[in-house]
Amino acid sequence: MKRSPAFAFLALTGALLSACTPSPAPDVTKPTVALSAAPSPVTTAGQVTLTATAADDVGVASVSFYKGTTLISTDTTAPFTATDNVTSAQNGNVTYRAVATDAAGNQAEATATVTVNIDVTAPTVTVTAAPNPLVKAGVVTFTAAATDNVGVTKVDFFDNGVLVATDTTAPFSAVKAYAFADNGAHTITATAYDAMNNKTTATTTLNVAIADANEPNDSVAAATPLVLGTPIKGAIAAQPRDMDYFKFEAKAGDMLKLTVKSTSVDPNSTLDPYVMILMPDGKTVLEKDDDSGAGLESEIRFNVPQTGTYTVVITSFDIYNDEQITDDRATNTYQVALTRR
Repeated sequence: MKRSPAFAFLALTGALLSACTPSPAPDVTKPTVALSAAPSPVTTAGQVTLTATAADDVGVASVSFYKGTTLISTDTTAPFTATDNVTSAQNGNVTYRAVATDAAGNQAEATATVTVNIDVTAPTVTVTAAPNPLVKAGVVTFTAAATDNVGVTKVDFFDNGVLVATDTTAPFSAVKAYAFADNGAHTITATAYDAMNNKTTATTTLNVAIADANEPNDSVAAATPLVLGTPIKGAIAAQPRDMDYFKFEAKAGDMLKLTVKSTSVDPNSTLDPYVMILMPDGKTVLEKDDDSGAGLESEIRFNVPQTGTYTVVITSFDIYNDEQITDDRATNTYQVALTRR
């Protein structure tokens, strides 16, 4: 089809105008970026949060976060953030970088330094037990001397691996009661912890060598059963003014003998026994032997006046004779026996 001269003129004019329109200038403006990191200093293993504030005349396409030269992550949406896990292995100064990039590939970066100071020093601790050895039933106190470069938060006390108590305040201590059944060697352990759960353990050996298997039998209500013909060993050693109670059943008219032997059954015994037999009311004295002669042993022969439960009280002559004196030597051993005569 043949074009008109007017059409040709218009086409030429458009081409000339197009050739004269300048191309858009390339984007060479770098973004701006600032980086913050928290917490700092880091004193507990955990996460550090990185926050980048980035701007650009056209727009920020992404922000990449680095620890040193290692890429952590890239965020394409404001607010630009990342996290990094920190442990004591990073103790010292850790430098992070944020690199902001716009659509044209222009880049800018900022840095932030975090001080990592995570406690890795374990406490020091020693432990003692007193009294040790334990020769009479009672309470033992465990004491731990514990220190730390920051602070001790608690001390756990164990007896043969079993938790006795936890103390969170210095001076660190715990107590435990022991009886005849606990005789033997006990490994006492104290484990000290600081706020970062660093810990140190110390041990000591507690020797329990209680002579009296009947404790606590220090009252009529707690009296140990005494069986006719069966001797029982004991000791006046459980407390400063120890009195041991035993009980037995008897019928009116029974002819009985009560003996309390010391040196004849244990040459090392230091006990000069004082013995009483109480009526079933638990108060009235039926018989007593307070002889402090050379024999150092007691024997009471008696006829039972009425059927009921009778109580035997054994202590040392020194305790009986003086209301102020104490006598709790571990060697105050004896054997008590009830027989017919």
